[in-house]
Amino acid sequence: MRYGWTLPIGAILVGSGILGLTYAFASIPLPTELDLDSSAEVYDANDELIGTFSGEVRRFLIDTSKLDKFVGEAVIAAEDRDFYKHNGVSVRGIVRAAWANITDTQISQGGSTITQQYVKNAVLEDPSRTLTRKLKEAVLSVKLERRYSKKQILGFYLNTIYLGRGAYGIEAAARAYFDKNATELTLGEAAYFAGIIPSPESYQPDSNPQGAVARRNRVLRVMEDLGYVSERKARKAARGRVRLAKQDDHRQRQPAAYFIEWLRKVYLYPEYEECLYTCGLKIYTTLDVDMQNAAEDAVDSILTEKKDPEAALVSTTPKGEIRAFVGGRSFTNVRRARGFNYASDYPGRQAGSAFKPFTLLTAIEEGISPQSRFSGASPTYVPAPCAGDNGLPPWEVENYGGSSYGTLTLDQATTNSVNAVYGQLIHEVGPDKVAEKLEDLEFDRSGTSARREIPENCGLSLGTLDVTPVEMARAYASFAGRGVLPEIMPIRYITNSSGDCLKKYRPEQGVECEDEDRLTMERVADQNTADVLTQTLTHVVQGGTATIANIGRPVAGKTGTTQLNVNAWFAGYVPQLVTVVWEGYPAEKNGELVPRMAYCSDPVECRPVHGQEVTGGNSLVGPAVIWRNFMAAATEELPAAPFPLPTDIPDTIINSPPPAPPSTPEPDKSKKPKPEPTEGEPTTEPTPTQEPTPTEQPTPIITPTTGDEPRERRRREDDP
Repeated sequence: MRYGWTLPIGAILVGSGILGLTYAFASIPLPTELDLDSSAEVYDANDELIGTFSGEVRRFLIDTSKLDKFVGEAVIAAEDRDFYKHNGVSVRGIVRAAWANITDTQISQGGSTITQQYVKNAVLEDPSRTLTRKLKEAVLSVKLERRYSKKQILGFYLNTIYLGRGAYGIEAAARAYFDKNATELTLGEAAYFAGIIPSPESYQPDSNPQGAVARRNRVLRVMEDLGYVSERKARKAARGRVRLAKQDDHRQRQPAAYFIEWLRKVYLYPEYEECLYTCGLKIYTTLDVDMQNAAEDAVDSILTEKKDPEAALVSTTPKGEIRAFVGGRSFTNVRRARGFNYASDYPGRQAGSAFKPFTLLTAIEEGISPQSRFSGASPTYVPAPCAGDNGLPPWEVENYGGSSYGTLTLDQATTNSVNAVYGQLIHEVGPDKVAEKLEDLEFDRSGTSARREIPENCGLSLGTLDVTPVEMARAYASFAGRGVLPEIMPIRYITNSSGDCLKKYRPEQGVECEDEDRLTMERVADQNTADVLTQTLTHVVQGGTATIANIGRPVAGKTGTTQLNVNAWFAGYVPQLVTVVWEGYPAEKNGELVPRMAYCSDPVECRPVHGQEVTGGNSLVGPAVIWRNFMAAATEELPAAPFPLPTDIPDTIINSPPPAPPSTPEPDKSKKPKPEPTEGEPTTEPTPTQEPTPTEQPTPIITPTTGDEPRERRRREDDP
């Protein structure tokens, strides 16, 4: 028993000595002495500098005694209500941190005073959450409080705290957000700044307006409770949104701006927080600058006018190494990139027929041969479970424009993107199994730690699930990777300002690092199944809906056009590289309208691009052309490798008879007949268990794929 106490007592004595030396010899710099030219630098796959995270670091030291009183009070209300009562340390916070350290091996709850936060940012520059760092912080905070007044310390803090948008201190933040001096801040604006201190990038007024308002109003309520402001003033300050000042779009430029912001929000800021802007980190990524430039050029060469739709492009290796990333057409605009990212931000868009390969993959796993035959008649009526419960009528599936075919093989139906066949196919394999496959591919993620439920709905076969280009690129990477789903990780390794490796994410020759994050590579299909799927998808480019994507080497892929031409996709790959392109207009009128890339009588709702309707495939202004232009450049130095041939073809051949049409009841002569549906429109209103049927681009020629090379035949009603 006595031995059990010896080690802790010894450790406590050593720790006490360290803390004593820290108190005696550590200096505490004032704001004028801080060096802030240490934002993280970002490098590409070839160690070429891309840029920094803050773009332009801004700090303006001011006399904080000239600020309105409520500025400091807002910060105290948000961060340290006992600021004027403690001696620099919150005992309650230390105890809570110590307990978290004992139970979780790391500090999982905050307890820092304003004084401690200043010490952490100005002196220690240590983002770790260990107990030792916390104790050092506490000791130096006591030292600071004995030397300076509370008013001075609050001023130090206001001049140094990072508030997002590259702004350090309240003056820089006031200019960056509201284009005014800090002495002109309103109560609501001050409360907003105080509310976002723990995570300024998470509560930006342009990308998270609801979160920004919630943080502001929370601080106002606390200020009211503490007696800093009256109820009337708090209520008045809580009105409306947090409104940014209009800024020149050309004020901040950053190469690969959407990629940089994606790195910051998703991978780096959650772990490194303010250290990302102050510690001189060097981030070595997988992005290839030459490929990034080719991606931006490919988008820019097709969508040339300001009024054109938005576009996103994500290119990755089968191992999940991002090579190019376009999240919007304002490629270098930092302010725009801090808004909505079309490549990665949820909820995403429906993928249409680009989602069909996941149903096909499920069918192949069930032993169904691509030579199975189905009716291509349009409309096709699919019974339960696709019709739903409670005696609902069969699910009515139409091909694009109502085009009707005879009997088709599953291979032919994929090549020509025939909706009717895929409606029957998901009925054959079961929507529950397709939903399970989508969960295996991790489409059930929703951008948070929580996971969304994928409905067991037959509409999944036609792409009615909202997805992002990043998700689609990852899933298609499992096809190129012969059944192995990679973890998307755009970082190779990170070093500190001295060049010492802090964390390594991918194998890197010559880089030694104590902390390595092992990436997961999960098998979601066996090699042969993936090879059968890939062989089928090559026919889409050889002679189907994506012949325009041919780049003179083996390519597999799938087009996608959602209902009413709202979204257009092309997802394709060669053995070494996977690229997904999306095109569509941003939502308007508070999300109530997403313009169509097609013709109709309403010029607001319908906006063809350069006089053309946009589809995922053979459209001169569509995503397949963008994909082709990019991949032609991106693969120039890659060998034209063939895809591995399947070693075995599933031998279960289904010869499905045409689904019977629903019985027609006697007409009710008292009711007026409904008008016939227009071309491309669904023939029935979707029921609660029916998703709207996405449409696909028309194909005037059926291309049977009975061998390696397709041959063309003129279509007849009974033509297979």
